Amino acid sequence: MKRRFAADGRPGFMRIFLTGGTGLLGGALVGSLLDAGCDLCLLMRGQGSVTDMDGRDRSDEVSRVNGDITLPDFGMETVPDKIDLLVHCAALTDFAAHQADYDAINIAGTVHAIDLARAWGCPLLHVSTAYVCGRQDGVVAEAPLGDQNDFTNGYEASKAAAERIVMAAAGQGLVAAIARPSIIVGRHSDGKISQMDNFYQLFRLMGSDKLGTIPARGDAAFNFVPIDHVVAGLAAMAGDISGFAGEAVHLAAPKPVVASVLIDAIAGYANADPVRLAVKSEFDSSGLTTSQQRMHRRIGPLYFEYFQRTPQFETDILEQKSGIKCPPVDSAALRRMIDYCVATGFLDW
Repeated sequence: MKRRFAADGRPGFMRIFLTGGTGLLGGALVGSLLDAGCDLCLLMRGQGSVTDMDGRDRSDEVSRVNGDITLPDFGMETVPDKIDLLVHCAALTDFAAHQADYDAINIAGTVHAIDLARAWGCPLLHVSTAYVCGRQDGVVAEAPLGDQNDFTNGYEASKAAAERIVMAAAGQGLVAAIARPSIIVGRHSDGKISQMDNFYQLFRLMGSDKLGTIPARGDAAFNFVPIDHVVAGLAAMAGDISGFAGEAVHLAAPKPVVASVLIDAIAGYANADPVRLAVKSEFDSSGLTTSQQRMHRRIGPLYFEYFQRTPQFETDILEQKSGIKCPPVDSAALRRMIDYCVATGFLDW
């Protein structure tokens, strides 16, 4: 693998092709790789901006190619050459999307990424999710997926299908590694995050009166991982892709946050109205207001299952291979995350 060195001596690939650079994680990774001296070519749709962890627009520092991951060769009119690594970060993360969209974006998009990596003769770093474990509870190994097919939503199922395709390609000679982030939250030091999607929208509801009571286990486990740890892990994997080849690496916290601790953190804010937890067998929706019942019908099928599980993700591979260890996501870290959301006006607690 050809390498060059940045001004500060850190190694960087000569050229990295990256999908999903306009997303939360993709933008943060772009910033990190640029700072390490990498030459980046980004697949883009339209003229979207690329924002790093500090909120800086890095669009002018990368080369851009218009395309669409749902198409062979990503629909690029001119296919770049001399690519040293393909990082496939683009994905549809909406829990309520249509199956056809998951098939086109998360599954076919991965097939197209594999085909390009083969054509370029370069390795593939595929960004998945720790929740390809589906409804599996207890310890979740850093290992290729088995035959589990019990998923909470179409997003989990589609990412699991994509992982199997990547591992099959690896078995046929492609140098490939899989990164599995858990629930991405703000930077560990200050809670800063550039986009508040997915879990953040649910989290806002959890501190309002819009849900009332929900069916949940008090020990339900949520694995929050600071975005800077995920980016550090991805950068380490990119920098030594052959050393991570064939691995499925959890970019997650070694210790999750239990639901009761999360509720206690919310309750520490004077204007918050924390959701109440009820054992599923004792939950009675008749005690909810009409608007709360409507909200339950809308988001319950998408999210409430996560309040019934206690997955414990193994996190050994990254530390063993790179020395990078996730900082603790404790009550203090949760407060920094919430404080940032309050300071930006996302939360009115």
